Amino acid sequence: MSMQQKFLGKDLAVNKNIYDCLIVGSGAAAYNAAVHLKEKSVGNLALITESRMAGTSRNTGSDKQTYYKIACSGDEKDSPRAMAETLFAGASMDGDIALCEASHSLEEFFHLVSIGVDFPHNRYGEYAGYKTDHDPLQRASSIGPYTSKKMTECLEQAAMARNTEIIDKTRVIKILTGGDKKRSYGLLCLKDDKEYIVYFAKNIVFATGGPPGLYSNTVYPESHFGSSGIMAREGVVFANMTEWQYGIGSIKFRWNLSGSYQQIIPRYVSIDKDGNEEEFLDKYFSSVKIRDRAVFLKGYQWPFDPAKIKDEGSSTVDMAIYIEKQVKGRRVYMDFMKNPKDFVLEKLEETALEYLTKSDALCATPLERLIKLNQPSIELYMNNGIDLSKEYLEIDVMPQHQNGGAEVNVWWETSLKHLFSIGECAGTHGVHRPGGSALNSGQVGGLRASSYIAGHALKNDSFYGVDELTSKAAAEIEAFEKENLGSGGSSSLELLGTLQSINSKCAAFIRSKADLEKSEAEIKALGEKNVNPQENPSQFFKFKEMLLFSRLLHDGILGYIKNGGKSRGSYLIVNSMDDIDACLKGPEIDQAHRDKVINTVYSPKDDKVSSSQRQVRPIPESDTWFEKIWHEYREGKVFL
Repeated sequence: MSMQQKFLGKDLAVNKNIYDCLIVGSGAAAYNAAVHLKEKSVGNLALITESRMAGTSRNTGSDKQTYYKIACSGDEKDSPRAMAETLFAGASMDGDIALCEASHSLEEFFHLVSIGVDFPHNRYGEYAGYKTDHDPLQRASSIGPYTSKKMTECLEQAAMARNTEIIDKTRVIKILTGGDKKRSYGLLCLKDDKEYIVYFAKNIVFATGGPPGLYSNTVYPESHFGSSGIMAREGVVFANMTEWQYGIGSIKFRWNLSGSYQQIIPRYVSIDKDGNEEEFLDKYFSSVKIRDRAVFLKGYQWPFDPAKIKDEGSSTVDMAIYIEKQVKGRRVYMDFMKNPKDFVLEKLEETALEYLTKSDALCATPLERLIKLNQPSIELYMNNGIDLSKEYLEIDVMPQHQNGGAEVNVWWETSLKHLFSIGECAGTHGVHRPGGSALNSGQVGGLRASSYIAGHALKNDSFYGVDELTSKAAAEIEAFEKENLGSGGSSSLELLGTLQSINSKCAAFIRSKADLEKSEAEIKALGEKNVNPQENPSQFFKFKEMLLFSRLLHDGILGYIKNGGKSRGSYLIVNSMDDIDACLKGPEIDQAHRDKVINTVYSPKDDKVSSSQRQVRPIPESDTWFEKIWHEYREGKVFL
């Protein structure tokens, strides 16, 4: 393979350096893996990123973005086992992963502190915490709306200080496996949309976040697309990809509207195509007090949860937004300038009134209350061209995080050997998870993968030589080229838009078997369209990735429903979309599948997707006798 060869009509080059590790991504998880590898004396590594300044962890947050860890202040009594049990209780999560995430949580928290993430502590050095959703203790910490952004910046500085190579403006389009799928050995990439280049690596770590490219409207930043479909194409097994978090977010500027934005109890309005405005929540609640309580609780209970519809719970707000927007065709807004109809501050439900009283936020309007609670949350929108003191904020219920992803073992290695998945593209979460646990999981995943690579994989791997790698890559890339040949026909950008609309309508937080079967057929028809990959290579491969991943998503959801699965997590199962109103009384919540993980996999040989269920792995009964552990650690047996 030489510089003169072509792939799909463009130059194809080969980087002859064999990296010990290539990390795909440039967010908090990716940089953390690079820092830990450098700390463990793995110097021959590089980060490959489509855009260094893009991604979710650098460009998103919330009113008070949370990092979840073991409690370490006051008289809170906590332990790795206790935190693991909290994570495991979210259902459909493997206990060994939960124990790893708990055991390393303080290590990674203080690693962040040591490189400049300024988590708050008191004068005695206690890192105080607060309760987040699904959290029995005060394990949460934050530095404000931009916790993950600061994490990414500090980790990037630490990686650069250790002379980490960055390969920017480069999108991975295929993992090289030699065609036998026994292991990964390299990446085929598209650089600047102009040149194809091959990189070889003994180990590959995917840290590319979730796949918002599946949907049309999301809370994810526009710079984030995801690349899970690349792993799926190679037959990597996925876990719980049916499980997402959906919640209220703003459309013009993508941001989730949790915490303070709800606790100050704004006004919700909808407007029809003729400009007629209606304050609509009263139609969905039996009293003003219950309405305002539900809105306040959305601050704590931001992700949609079908279990919180019954008895006019907080997720009734999400349902009301869906009906107004998707069923009635109205545009929906939050108004911070005026109080809701018949709102009386002193008559608020006890929990809300106590919170606002203790926060010294008993003010006349939602905006004034927000100023008292969280001034930066207003400045955030002002900095993005939205003045909450003068205009409504258009909203929708949108995807915010995928709890599932590539299935990994306790070292975050996927079913394809030497390929690791960390952060949101790893399927480490179950149905529910405590707020902020995703940031901890991404950091722990980077530590675990780097520990395995440095401590075991590189020491016990007989890798190929450059000539053999080049020969293997040539054959594999030639086959890949034949699969993707096309001419004329449809626009990949238009097809991607159609695909995203299908998923947003049928595979988001309202799901029905009949509609999913129909959309599954529509997705199959999209895959039969003739598209020219040379017109817009980047968009072409993005479409192909999300087309395949949509098939996995549909198969996983339909398999769950056909196995008797009911509403759970952050989605509602209905007989048909016409049954939405009936669900306001409270749907049946699934209990039968709490101890099951949904596995979904694509078979490249016969171009088929299949899903199955397996038992969760329990929390291990670990032996913590020091002398035994010390011996096993010295001998490297912890990796076996």
